Amino acid sequence: MAVLLTTVGSAGGAASAGRSAPPCTSAIQEELPLGPPVLVNAGVSAAEAVELAIAGRVSDDRAARTVRELVALGARMGGTESGEAAATYLEQAFLGLGLPTERVLAPAKWCHEATDWSVVAHIEGEPDWALVRTWPLGFSPAGAGQKVELSLESTPGKALLAEGFSATPRGEEPCAVVLDSGATTADGEWPMCRPHARRQKARVAVFGISKPDSARLRAALEAGKAVTIDWHLVTTVKEAAPITVVATLAPAPSGDDSGNEWDVSVLPSIGDTTPSTSIGHVLICAHGDSDSGGPGANDNASGVAIVLEMARAWKAAIEAGEIQPPPVEVRFAIWGSEIHSTKAYRDSAFGRGVLAVLNFDQAGYGTTGERLHIEPDDLPATQPYVLLAAEVLRQFADQPGFPKNWATNKSLGGTDSYLFSGWKRFREEQFPSVTMFTSAWGQADEHPRTAGMPGESWRDRESVLMDYDIHYHSSGDTPENTTDKEPHNMGWCARVGLITTLRYLQRMSAEVPREVPSDSPSGGK
Repeated sequence: MAVLLTTVGSAGGAASAGRSAPPCTSAIQEELPLGPPVLVNAGVSAAEAVELAIAGRVSDDRAARTVRELVALGARMGGTESGEAAATYLEQAFLGLGLPTERVLAPAKWCHEATDWSVVAHIEGEPDWALVRTWPLGFSPAGAGQKVELSLESTPGKALLAEGFSATPRGEEPCAVVLDSGATTADGEWPMCRPHARRQKARVAVFGISKPDSARLRAALEAGKAVTIDWHLVTTVKEAAPITVVATLAPAPSGDDSGNEWDVSVLPSIGDTTPSTSIGHVLICAHGDSDSGGPGANDNASGVAIVLEMARAWKAAIEAGEIQPPPVEVRFAIWGSEIHSTKAYRDSAFGRGVLAVLNFDQAGYGTTGERLHIEPDDLPATQPYVLLAAEVLRQFADQPGFPKNWATNKSLGGTDSYLFSGWKRFREEQFPSVTMFTSAWGQADEHPRTAGMPGESWRDRESVLMDYDIHYHSSGDTPENTTDKEPHNMGWCARVGLITTLRYLQRMSAEVPREVPSDSPSGGK
């Protein structure tokens, strides 16, 4: 597997590839008011006060702005122009924080990007009407048409109004274009963002439309009115390599032969329950693409914003002398393509030596609840970290900037952390790989509570209720509908993730051997 690494530079020193840090105007660089302020209440220990001061550097408002800036770039799918733009944005942000930053290219894959489109309906006897909530299915071919007759039957040269379009096996569609309301959000208001059934072999453009728009068009046709549409779609379909951006927080300098010099006296004593490890790195990550090809605010610009907030707060706390550098290297990775780029990193020599993984996905909004979730709590390797996070959540539940309600849940899959938790070396060495989130998928769900684990913090029962995002993988996953409504969700995750990881690293610092793990770059299950 070919993985290309290019070090693009580091602030405060010469870049190894000859590039200096470019000007950065992203939200992560701007000093914004911290919000909400993290205040120290009576009864907080000195060690906890230090942790709160570090967490207080996280800004909900800045995280929300980061999401808006990322969404404005486009869908950010790996290999696309907006994916490249997002990688540049992230490089500037990390380099501006003084963190050495690298690009990692995963193997090329088919990708798609729609950059401009419109659908305008002309209903007999009515004003022209633009369908503003349309969204093209991924891999739909570019094209255009004027005054194309709309029909309820698939007819050569006509536009088809469908409720669940299925491409023919050979992709030889007789219609000119398709308007499909078969897949929408639960309320019917937003079309789902999904790939064309024929993927890169698609021969006809398909636009997802809302159910109200579909009902209006169908009613006009059934009333015998003439309906035509004007449409156009500008899109690119190609094979290209997704770009992952990795920034590094360097560990403390090595001391004598007895171990790493790391002053942990200001942090709480957790106890030595971490298995023996070889020197390597801890990975803080989130997928940077929208995955579905939609706006991708909550899924997953929210996760990216959290990783940036953690990096900024951690680096600033070290520079201010509040804490020492970590005992091992910490890497902040934004995956160019969910799962695909993660696997490429895991199986590469560059990814060798991962000791723990903290992932963020759908962490900026919840449709019904106000709570933070941590998973999985049913794997022995992850349970110490999950319990440590639960301890942090209990201790700071009454502090501003922390959630009052939280839950731990079993393995649900579907996100990047599982590329590591199911990995042979992670199973053998009992390394943790967990995800923090505030909503899961597009509908509420309930799962059995894992025996011996906290479950729901606000009540004692044998099930765990999962919050959801009604805009999941839809054209409605915009900042206005999700992260702008609940920016504090991102602040929660960044603060809890930061303090939990600091405490976990304290346990790891007791003994840090000098050799890199000998696991094969191929990894594998």
